[in-house]
Amino acid sequence: MAKQVSDTEQAPKTSVPQEGILDLLFNMDPLTGGELPFKLVKRIAFIAFLIIVYIYYSMLADGKIHQIAKTKAELEEIRADYTTQKAEFMKIGKQSYLAVAMKKYALELSLTPPTKVVFDQSKEAKNND
Repeated sequence: MAKQVSDTEQAPKTSVPQEGILDLLFNMDPLTGGELPFKLVKRIAFIAFLIIVYIYYSMLADGKIHQIAKTKAELEEIRADYTTQKAEFMKIGKQSYLAVAMKKYALELSLTPPTKVVFDQSKEAKNND
């Protein structure tokens, strides 16, 4: 059977959802008329894409900076090793250290200095002519 509805009876009220804090802060309905404008969505998507590209390249640059710093530290370490080895070789090459090393082979330093031999080419050229 059908039920008759009178004008005086009110339809049951639907519960209105409680608005949250974000809905109060970011209420776009007065600006958009309750609809989502497609142009605005395209612009937001484009800006989001640009932000992602910017973040990617900044992270890439940070990685390169860390790589450069690591390589620079390795270079400084190699440079320090080179300097240390060069100083050791210079120290070992000194005559006083060589004298100590030669003692275990029963060799002694020469007391007579070496003599310099001078060859005069001008006299040799006159004799050949």
